[in-house]
Parts: sequence; C-alpha cells; structure tokens
Amino acid sequence: MACLPDRLFGPPPPADARSRRTADAVSLLSCAVTAALLFAGLAGPDDPLANPLPLSVWLLGWILMTPAAAVFCDPWPWLNPWSGLLRILRLGHAPPFRLPGTLGHSIAVLQLGYLVWIDLISLHATDPERLARHLAGYLLVNGAGMALFGTGDWMRRAEPLSVLFRLLSALSPFCLRRGQLRLCLPGARALGRPPLRPGEVAFILLLLAAGTFDGVASTFRWLAAIGINPLEFPGRSAVMLPNTLGLAAAVLILAGAFLGALALGRRLAGQAVPMAAFAGRAASSLLPIYAAYLLSHFAARIVMDLQYLWKTASDPLGRGWDLFGTASYFPSQSLFNTAAGVHLIWSAQVAAITAGHAVAVLTAHGAALRCFGTGRRAMRAGLPLAVLMVLYTWLGLALLSVPRI
Repeated sequence: MACLPDRLFGPPPPADARSRRTADAVSLLSCAVTAALLFAGLAGPDDPLANPLPLSVWLLGWILMTPAAAVFCDPWPWLNPWSGLLRILRLGHAPPFRLPGTLGHSIAVLQLGYLVWIDLISLHATDPERLARHLAGYLLVNGAGMALFGTGDWMRRAEPLSVLFRLLSALSPFCLRRGQLRLCLPGARALGRPPLRPGEVAFILLLLAAGTFDGVASTFRWLAAIGINPLEFPGRSAVMLPNTLGLAAAVLILAGAFLGALALGRRLAGQAVPMAAFAGRAASSLLPIYAAYLLSHFAARIVMDLQYLWKTASDPLGRGWDLFGTASYFPSQSLFNTAAGVHLIWSAQVAAITAGHAVAVLTAHGAALRCFGTGRRAMRAGLPLAVLMVLYTWLGLALLSVPRI
C-alpha cells in the first residue's frame, strides 16, 4: 500500500487526448477575435475604457486567465491564435530549423520581461494604438517562431503565455482518471513532473517579483522613496526609470531570498541534494502565491473593467453602435461605496491570498519530500522556504491595506 505522502503528492494520470479538430476550430476563432481586437485598437476610441483591446488583453488575457489556468486547465493550446492556422497551412510541424537546446527557456524569459515592462512601466499599456502595435509585433514574432522552429518546441520553450499557463495548470485540483473527472491535491501534477529547468525557475521568479513590485510601485511609501509626491502624481513618464530599476531589484531580491532559503534548507537537512534539482522542485510552490496575489490585487479592477467591457462590446469602434444592447450601460462603483461592499471585497482578497499560500506551503512540502524523502529531513529542508512564504503572506496582505494612488 502506498504511503500517505505518495498518495497525496503522487502525479495524477495524464489527461485524455484533446480533439485536434475542436482545438483547431477554437484557435481559428481566437485568431479572428485577435484580428478584430487589433483593428479596434488601431481604429477605435483612444479612451482605454471605451476600447476593447486594452480591456481584453489585460483583463481577459492576463488577470482572469491566470487563476483560471491554475484552477481548471491550460487554455492556451486552444486559444493560441496561431496553432490552428499553421496546421491548416501545414507549417510548424516539419520545421526547417531546430531551436538550440542551449537557449533553454531564455527566449520565454526575455519575452515575459518585455510584457511585464509594457504592462507595469511603459506609457503604452493603456494606449490602444500603441498597445495594438506591441501586440502585433509579439504575435508576428511568435507566429514566425512556431513556423520556423516547430509549433511544439516554440510553445514549450519560447512563447511566454504557453509556458505560463502550462506551469499554472499543474496546480489544478482536477484530473482525469480512467476517463472520469476526479479531484487531486492542488500542485500534485507539478510534483509529478520532472524538476523544472533553470530557465523555468527564472521565469517563475520574474513572474512573482513583477506581481509584487506592481503592488509596491503604487504605494505612497515607494513614491516618497523615489521623490514623487503621491498627491500630485505626474504620470508614468516621471517614474519609468526608477520603476525599471525597482523591478530589476525586486527580481534580484526575490531570487536571492528563494535560493538562500533553499541553501539553508539543504544545510538543515544535512543531505547533499543538488541545488538545481531542489530549486526545480520547489519553484512550482511559488506559482499559487502569484495566482492568488494577482486575483486579490486586481479584485476591484476586475469588478469595474468587466462592466466597461460589457458596455464597450456593443460599440467597439466608437461609431454609435449598439450591437448587443449594452452601449447605454453605465458602469457602477456602488459596491465600493458601502461598508458591506468594501468588507466583501476585502474578505475575498484575504481568502484568495490565504488559500494560495496554503497551497504553496503544501506544494513546498511535497517538493521537499520528493528531494529528501519522508521524515525530519524533508521538514527541516522545507522550513526556511515555509518561513519565506509566511513573510510573503504578510507582505501581500500589507500591500492590500496600505494607501496607494
């Protein structure tokens, strides 16, 4: 009979093969919707709350899809706008070139850094026309990469959204067992996979550091530290350089804290487990923290932007249309104007962070079990990382409670 840790952290059976035709049809639909959004970004209103492109890219494509992938499954094999079109054109399955193995996941890390910089620091995140140009460039680079180096290999190692949602989907508590949907321990699939590569670890560290810095950069304390009066905020152009340096510092600090916790854990365990293997196992435990913080940090924005997207869908080009009868809808902030509404939002934020960190601690313990075996060694090895996660929980709750612009 399998021991308790093996039953808890053992990998679930692999999912059934998805229908290729269905995946291609959804991908082609995604391609058409993406083209329409790009056109709306270039030809539609300049107001980011009246143009569907910024709302769709950041709200649907990033904020909501991240926790959805962590809870349910990886949506990107269906929603990738290139995979269906390339299959029809018979490109990407017998590519003329091979992506060098020495590159690892470095292309995905660089592209993630580019997306994070556009979102958090640049002046283009909410400018529909400029965002459309960035998105078009991003799509062209990755479409060409899939055609030249192979759809599978490029999506697995170079395209950041593919990497992101694949990593997050391993946290899902749902799995298929003998054709039936079953529950498993969140994170079990991640622990059942081989240890992550160094590039994937760097990808996760950049992801979590960017999410944390996004919360820090809008606080009064950060603005005061870089010499900006938060009550007279001059705009993003005045803080681009200090925020770029702050983001880089956040990545280095988190990487140092994470690797330092692992090194101390190895020492406490008294067992010579390779650092790369331990980091490759433990890095997945940071993903629940990221997904939970993203959901809680943007809770208020989700409430408002969904309403603006509902209104904008009827008149995406600002031509006075009313395609779905929602053009006259007026987004309401009434939820934030009552004590009960604010309490509801705050409770949901705290619940999300608490649940995410609970899953993170369980996943970290599972990683220690995989590397150091059962008993005291695994507990000692995981203790510094657990302390780091408790501190991260405190930081996440603190960032939600402090004044911000």
